[in-house]
Amino acid sequence: MMALPGRPLFWQLSLALSGLLATAPARAQVPALLLGQWEMRQISFVANQTVPPDIMERMDNPEVAELNQEVAAGVAHLLVDFRPDGTYQFTVRRAGEPDRLETGTYAVRAHVLLAQSPATEGGSSFDQQRLIEVSRRKLVVQFPVGNELPGVLEEIEYRRVR
Repeated sequence: MMALPGRPLFWQLSLALSGLLATAPARAQVPALLLGQWEMRQISFVANQTVPPDIMERMDNPEVAELNQEVAAGVAHLLVDFRPDGTYQFTVRRAGEPDRLETGTYAVRAHVLLAQSPATEGGSSFDQQRLIEVSRRKLVVQFPVGNELPGVLEEIEYRRVR
């Protein structure tokens, strides 16, 4: 390091270190309670406003109802493990057989999960999910269903496994 005339070496080192810190990518804060393994308990649909009868009818989704029954009966297991290093693993098992394995990275900004899974077709299952509740035993996330159910949110409740 070249010495700057008239400046103490400590000041020069501090300036160099602050420059390095300013160029380092900012890491989003992850709530400590989010870390660990979670198992899905239930999927539901939520509408924060009155929806037309045809949308209300489509909210009664038989595939979601079947999955909820399989989860309650212990036939289906949807597990996500959020790790402290910013990676996650999502596993779906139905009738004891692996149905899906997804790995990726995540961060949390303003209570929203930002996730990427480049190797997964369609991307991450967790990207843009809003953290509604994060406690020692319970995790609840919400996200818009999309154009097929305008004004409706999908809500997923998980319980902590470890």
